[in-house]
Formats: sequence, C-alpha cells, structure tokens
Amino acid sequence: MREHPIVACYAGLDSVDAVQLGAELATSLHQPLVLASAYRYEPVALSARALPAPDNERRAHAAEQALSGARRFVPARVDARESVIPAGEVGEGLSEFAGEIDASIIVVGRDTEGDVTRSLVPRAPCPVAVAPLSAALAPAGPIARIGVAYDGSPEAHWALVAALRLAEATAAELTVMSAASTTDRAGTALHLARLLLEGWGQPADTRMLIGNPRDVLLDATAEFDLMVCGSRGRGRPLSALLGSVSACLVAHSQCPLLVVPSSVAANPGAPLGVTCAAANA
Repeated sequence: MREHPIVACYAGLDSVDAVQLGAELATSLHQPLVLASAYRYEPVALSARALPAPDNERRAHAAEQALSGARRFVPARVDARESVIPAGEVGEGLSEFAGEIDASIIVVGRDTEGDVTRSLVPRAPCPVAVAPLSAALAPAGPIARIGVAYDGSPEAHWALVAALRLAEATAAELTVMSAASTTDRAGTALHLARLLLEGWGQPADTRMLIGNPRDVLLDATAEFDLMVCGSRGRGRPLSALLGSVSACLVAHSQCPLLVVPSSVAANPGAPLGVTCAAANA
C-alpha cells in the first residue's frame, strides 16, 4: 500500500502543537510522519555581488538544528523521518514537497504574523491542518470530538468526507454544523448533510447555528479537538479563497483546524477519502 505521509512543519517552539497534531494524525491514519523544516534558499547568481552560498548553508544548518529539537515532541511509537526543504518561498516549497511525497495532510503552526499560513493555504495540493499558536510542552490529547462546518457547497462536501473518515479513524464524536442568519438557510444545508450521512452510515450529530456564521462557528471551536472546513479555490488571497468565515477560523480558531481544498476529488483508498498531494500538485 502506498504511503501518504503527514507533513508536520517545525520552526521552533511555536511549532510544538503542529508536531503533536501531526503525530496524532499520523497515528490515527496509520501513515508515517515527516518532520519538515523549510528555509529560504537564494540561487547562486553569476554577478559581481557576493554569492549567497554561505547564507544558504547557514540557513540549512539552522533548519537541521531545529528538526533535531522537534524529535522530542514525537512519541516513540510514531514512524517519523526528517526533511530539510530549500525554498525560494516557504509556502511554495512546502506545497511542492507535499506533491513529491504524495502527502495527505500538511500541518503547520499558526505563525505569529500569519505569513506562512497565508502563503500555504491558497496553493496547498492537499488538506492543511493549522494548529493553535502555542509553546505548550505537554503532550496533545487524542482527537475525541470533531466539528465540521457545512453549508451545502461542493467545498463543504469534501470537508464532510474528510471529517467522516477522520471520525472513523479516531472513533471521535462528529458534529455537523450549519451556520446561517436564518433557520431556513441553516436547515436546508443540514438536510443535505443528513442525506450524505445516511449514505455513509457514520453516526453524527447535526446542529443549526443561527447568527453571524463567522461568530457562531468561531465560538463553537471551543467545544472540539478539531474543526474541519472547506476552501473555495487555489491561487487567490486567503480571504478570497476561504471567504470571511473560514479565514476567520484559520486566524482565530480555539482548536486545530483542517482546511480541505476544493482541488481534491474522491479517492476512497486515501487516508481522508480524497485525493492526496501528488494528484493536485
């Protein structure tokens, strides 16, 4: 069976949650974990100015040192390997690397300025998990409660497929939520969700959240160990890609967030039931 690794990006203590979440996902989905550290690589230019090779070597060494520190946050039972990624731009480098190894998920921490997240999510060829910004050193707990935002769109369909597969793998309780300003709108989306759930055979709760979707979904993230949502497309700014609701979740969710790109398609043999990075790179 072909591997579809979980890529956990590490750049220091702010990335601890990303490594722990990646290890938990790798264990649950029976996939290897790849600890990745990307560094900015400047190509050598034949000109009168100083060549960047020494700076590249320094950055590569720093990335290697960072990865050696990441190992202590990975349980011994997890099959983990390391990879240092030279890249002109970090988000682009991580996306290309994910395609090369046919990754099923890229896990990142919520970097302080949000630069990597904003760069990576719009172009990612597979789902991206965003862990809360934290330097907590305690081991992360199991994924026992999963929420999924569902609005009846094709993007939400793939998010629900991934959430269902994760719920099966983790034996987690699944809650499908439709957020809208009126009961009629939320109810229509939940009706579609229930039809999908009946075909899947996976037990799940459904819930209408009435109000500003951004606010009510953000409040709901406090209840879950993982929230799942869909994205609209590739190659656009984060706000245009996700919409104000999902962009708000990426920036402020109180639990880890899994963003499933619209570029995926059905693949029942893949860990999340959707195509992995090589198919969408």
